[in-house]
Amino acid sequence: MNKIERAFALCNENKFDEALPILEEITQSDPQNSEAWRTLAQIHWFQKHDPEKAYDELIEALRCEPSNIWALVLMGNLLTKEKNDVEHAKQYYDKVLEYHPDNAIAINNIGATYMEVKDYKSALPYLEKALSIDDTYANSYYGLALCYYKLDRMEDAFKICHKGALKSSERPENPAVRDELIKLYVTVAKEYADRTNYLNVWRGIKDELEAVDHLNIRIVEDKTLSIHAKMEYAPLHAAKEHVIRYNPEKDFVEHLFIHEMMHLRMNQQATKANRAKAVISSERTKNAFKKRYLAFMKKKHGHIPAAELDKVINGLADGLGLQLMNCPLDLFVEHMIYKDYEIVRPIQMLSLFHIEQDNINAVKQAESNGFFPKQIVSANKIMNIATSMHFMDMYGINLIGQYHPTKQEYEHAKDLYDEFKAYLNTYNPGDEYEMLEYFVESFDMEDMVELVDESQVTAGMKADLSMKSDLKDLAEDALSEEDADAANAQFALNHQDGADATETMMMSMYMLGAMEYFDTLTPQDVHRIALEIAMVGVTGIDPKKKYSIKSIPGKEFGGYELLAHYYVSWARAIPHMLDKLGLPFSKAYEAALQMYNAKYNK
Repeated sequence: MNKIERAFALCNENKFDEALPILEEITQSDPQNSEAWRTLAQIHWFQKHDPEKAYDELIEALRCEPSNIWALVLMGNLLTKEKNDVEHAKQYYDKVLEYHPDNAIAINNIGATYMEVKDYKSALPYLEKALSIDDTYANSYYGLALCYYKLDRMEDAFKICHKGALKSSERPENPAVRDELIKLYVTVAKEYADRTNYLNVWRGIKDELEAVDHLNIRIVEDKTLSIHAKMEYAPLHAAKEHVIRYNPEKDFVEHLFIHEMMHLRMNQQATKANRAKAVISSERTKNAFKKRYLAFMKKKHGHIPAAELDKVINGLADGLGLQLMNCPLDLFVEHMIYKDYEIVRPIQMLSLFHIEQDNINAVKQAESNGFFPKQIVSANKIMNIATSMHFMDMYGINLIGQYHPTKQEYEHAKDLYDEFKAYLNTYNPGDEYEMLEYFVESFDMEDMVELVDESQVTAGMKADLSMKSDLKDLAEDALSEEDADAANAQFALNHQDGADATETMMMSMYMLGAMEYFDTLTPQDVHRIALEIAMVGVTGIDPKKKYSIKSIPGKEFGGYELLAHYYVSWARAIPHMLDKLGLPFSKAYEAALQMYNAKYNK
């Protein structure tokens, strides 16, 4: 190892005091050694805090070799930071571009120097040039996006963050820069979304969809909704108009409102092509579900009365069918939004990122508590991972590892996602139901999911609606706060909120079913149900007895199931009086909400 190699090795080991005399000896014996002069300047500036001496040594380095790239960059940096001489610094930076037009790292470093002195406008051309040379360099994406952000060019900042998340790769010299880029990405998306008027986007989509089937779309603001938004497709509700309800107080409601309109678009297209279908719950599917999982549920929750356990199992069966339907359809819906409405991307990214966090937490909870059959938990996890793969392809943020999938789970999810991508290449309206069938077959659950033509569901909905039209209004003053409180006081004493994990799980499943049922009703319907159950509750509701109420005809409730409907109906219709009921089910309600939000990507 010669002297110059020895000096460089000492510098790499941060032994600058040992390297310094060697470099000084080299410059005396070989005054034409440009790199020795440049390295001396670097030591005297950064380690010895002597910029004047460093300046003289850089002059010597450039005298020896005018095209020495790092001497040129260092001189420009020194003039900018120490002498505030940006004009002369630019002359050295321009020489870098002249002599080394393809060195992305050096050119990026020039931009970074301008950023350090908050001259973001001057930094832009260098960072843009660096990216044109190497479009995988994360440092340049981060620097350029930050410049745009500081210059209040939010749209440009978001686009660069987006492109950088998709294309950049980590480098050994700065392994944390991608994490910083993603943090900036989220910050920019929030500010950009806050400045965007999505109302005009809604109106444009609304006009487009109303022209398809000549049915009005009624938009209803509903602060009682526990979800962000929901769509009521006219043919499935025996109605003369489509209805989209949304809660303006929810986070990211702009994206999920548009999400519902994309579901409407797919419904319309599939209906027109005579290919619309729906997943339904039938005796055949419920019996198949029970045949497969009843033994597990009895062993795990054997102390639950048989009638109550049966209802829990039916709720699980219905929930599985809904997720198997929603997951593949939602992949198409989010793809439509991403492809057709670029202006929605900031809020879509934020919303899906938030949903990913909820899904990850829900999967962890389901795997740890052991309440549900492993096959169902695994199916839920695999479908969430497939959704996460789509999120990564759209926005470059990889959260798949946080699900901690096994190799088999990952490969299964990848197969489902690859099937989705294959359908995208040749998509025709209604193909989403073929993909749904592929999902079901891949989980070996054909006997537990029944897919029927939309016309069959429509006929059933019409019959159900005709029964509901005979309901009578209930007086709102039928129940006083004192009556409800007294009737449930003893029950609350004997059932501490969340103390019994199995009871809490059972109640959360009943509450999930109540939430899904109430989604099919108007707020006025839910309000009537809340009041009628409250009238029953005046004398107390016995978990061991059977009940029926006029507002839900043809339905017999076990005591626990009625209590779940009691709690959820008041949470939705009369939330300000919920605590007056004295029912110890807040923990079960929180768990039900979490499952509901995860299931419907809310």
